[in-house]
Amino acid sequence: MRVLLVRPPVPRHTMGLKHVMICEPLELEYVAAGCVGHEVEILDLILERGYERRLRRFRPDVIGTSAYITGVNEAIRLCRIAKRWDPACLTVVGGVHAAGAPESFADPAVDCIVLGDGTTTMPEVLGAHAAGRPLATVPGLALPRGEAIVFSPPRPYMPDPDSLPFPRRDLVAHLQHRYYYLFHRPVALVKTTWGCWYRCNFCYTWRVTGGPAYSRSPESIAAELATIAAEDVYIVDDIFLIQPARLRRIAELLRERGIRKKYLVYGRSDFIAEHEDLIAEWAALGLTAVFIGLEAATDSELLSMEKRNTVRANREAIAVLRRHGIDVYGSLITQPDYLPGDWERLWTFIDENGLYYLNISPLTPLPGSPAWGALEEKLTVSPRAHGLFDLTHVLLPTRMPLRAYYRSLLRLYSRTCLDLARADRLTLRTRPPVWTRRYLRVWLGALKIGAQLAGAHRHHGPRELARAMDRGGHGS
Repeated sequence: MRVLLVRPPVPRHTMGLKHVMICEPLELEYVAAGCVGHEVEILDLILERGYERRLRRFRPDVIGTSAYITGVNEAIRLCRIAKRWDPACLTVVGGVHAAGAPESFADPAVDCIVLGDGTTTMPEVLGAHAAGRPLATVPGLALPRGEAIVFSPPRPYMPDPDSLPFPRRDLVAHLQHRYYYLFHRPVALVKTTWGCWYRCNFCYTWRVTGGPAYSRSPESIAAELATIAAEDVYIVDDIFLIQPARLRRIAELLRERGIRKKYLVYGRSDFIAEHEDLIAEWAALGLTAVFIGLEAATDSELLSMEKRNTVRANREAIAVLRRHGIDVYGSLITQPDYLPGDWERLWTFIDENGLYYLNISPLTPLPGSPAWGALEEKLTVSPRAHGLFDLTHVLLPTRMPLRAYYRSLLRLYSRTCLDLARADRLTLRTRPPVWTRRYLRVWLGALKIGAQLAGAHRHHGPRELARAMDRGGHGS
């Protein structure tokens, strides 16, 4: 069978990192690797054009797509276009949002929704389709029935991760030079763990897998890294810096095999503060930057998020990483009740700790997270306006006027990231000199984000919300 796997484009209203990063469609590369014996192509509509032309040329029997919450409407639009092109074309949707909130994809143009690992489920879907068997016989699916869904028999979220094939990066080899994260270019993605050991109430990752985290062995990780040509590797686990024995074994294998990369990974600040010896070991192996969910500048806010962490640990972790020449990529969450004093306190925390790379997100309830049940009824926009659930739009009632809130967020970004003198003053391992093309290209992307933020309050009007909910006509 001919299978076309498509990454949806970024919705017009979605703001944030799309201007400073575009990474490879790893989830589709994994699905492609599982489709042994089938003819598979990947179309990345973030970088490529011509979806309908590809349909006519490739004539796929199956369309598969995957999206986070922001891309739900775009994924449905792709399925609707495919059904108009050929009603017999099977349309399949997957990904972490599909696993946690499959009802989002309930549409006549969507034939089935994969609830777990697509690498192993998709071949069974293809087999059932080829044999004319009902998809309801394939475990681990949600099947749209109008605006409702029914479920096939359950299955574990995924098998032993070491049993998965390596992702089919060859299918996007023509785009590899265009995949980047800030100054890491080109960059390859690696995933070593699905799920999370922690239970932060704003996150749904730990619920998607049904509770447990699924981790690959150090041997499997080292074997994949040995196949990757890119010097920069972004390990996209929600937490990579965890389980000291595992990290030491991976490090041992990297040294034995002479694998030398520049790594971007996620870690919790309390782990980093308590394991400086491991940080030093990984710095020697090429650890370049660590993403930390700092989240807040006060312990009371961290407690409200069930973060199980402290501001003191945040400060200590930043200091540890700086001692070993590792950049901090921090994330912060602003609360809807912020007033000018709260914004100033957050800026003081940023400035005192010398933070430059930051993602600052208004508190965003996401389906599947514990916060969703408590905050869904307070949303100021329809959950169908998926492009606004980008962790940058303000979706809850604020104490400040909405436009003033956005301006405060923009000012905080400007003081942090758009100050060239500040960037030049900070010693950042991953940053090229300020007055170079590489730096200015990313800085231009940051300016585009700033321009979006300046007009973001307009997205809350009826006309723009209607556009944000558009799915491209009728299903079939």
